[in-house]
Amino acid sequence: MTNTDPILAEQLAYYRARAREYDKWFRREGLHDLGEAHNARWRRELDRVFSALDAFDPRGDVLELAYGTGEWTIRLAESASRVVGVDAAPEMRELALAKLKDAGKSNVELRVGDLFSWQPDQDYDVVFFAFWLSHVPESHGYRFWRTVHDALRPGGRFFLVDGARAVPERNVMHGSRLPDRDRAAELRRLEDGREFRIIKRALDPDRLARDLRQHGLDASFVETGEFFVYGLGRRA
Repeated sequence: MTNTDPILAEQLAYYRARAREYDKWFRREGLHDLGEAHNARWRRELDRVFSALDAFDPRGDVLELAYGTGEWTIRLAESASRVVGVDAAPEMRELALAKLKDAGKSNVELRVGDLFSWQPDQDYDVVFFAFWLSHVPESHGYRFWRTVHDALRPGGRFFLVDGARAVPERNVMHGSRLPDRDRAAELRRLEDGREFRIIKRALDPDRLARDLRQHGLDASFVETGEFFVYGLGRRA
């Protein structure tokens, strides 16, 4: 099933086109290099998230949603028995597979699939996703969290990472809104000047924790300061 929502199609086109630029954002290079002080804060907060994930200790069968270029996949593969990843962009899969090969990780299976229609074909001990939830429209939130719930074994755990409530980027033009007031849109620009609309919602950790109880998920969230929020929880 292919998603026919125009902005979700445009969002996918953006990430397919951005695949080879994506790691520059993660590493604060090029358009995303905002100076050493900014970059140092980014790295410190990112290290806090890495430490939290290490303490979470994702073991057993792990499902990663929106694996991107594989930065987090490699970390998951360190402790997991098996990692299954799903991402809609085949260009991301190509890059992630190369990283996994270089890292010597053979316990990972990467699939291409539309996360707005994809359904798990087995259950997992852990579900993980990074910088994905803020791209899920409000109207798709209920279905997304049911998918997370259904992918987890009873007592299974999940860990998510995303941007803080509002993190401006040099290559982002803010303030664009879709006619649907429940969905926020941003206009993103690539290095070659092409522009795409994407969904970008600010996450409210307190509200999110309350909402997840309706899906049989218990969760708590931590904001690292300027850049990130991470959450961990389990299926009740």
